Amino acid sequence: MKKLILILISLGLLSILAVKLPPLNNMLDGPEFCGSCHFMEPWVETWYHSAHREVASCGDCHIPHDLVRGAFYKAYTGSRDALETITGQIPRSFLISGHGSEVVHENCLSCHSDLLRIVGDTKDEEGVYCFRCHRNTPHPPPLGMD
Repeated sequence: MKKLILILISLGLLSILAVKLPPLNNMLDGPEFCGSCHFMEPWVETWYHSAHREVASCGDCHIPHDLVRGAFYKAYTGSRDALETITGQIPRSFLISGHGSEVVHENCLSCHSDLLRIVGDTKDEEGVYCFRCHRNTPHPPPLGMD
């Protein structure tokens, strides 16, 4: 019995890590998947009209890049969002969480490190997130939600 429990726990952990494997990650990361929820359509549409569409997909900005943390974060937020959608608890004004803000800021630093070597980390010494000033990059507020 203990062996079966250990196997089930291991399979569960491996399945969470599997969401970051390239074929599955690509399938669960792009605008086709993220935009399949009708609530997300306005944000996906704004991304399609941004410069980021050429170089970044949804997860490049919204999911941690490292394997373990990224897999667990993606599994957690994806499950939470799916549950909220199924139960009809989608908020009218879609706001990023505090932890989500940290992830996005970290990913801004990751992709724009050359520029930020000159400017410095905007969060140093009680500063603000990159997207505080660059609020409309790549998502200007969808019509009727600003």
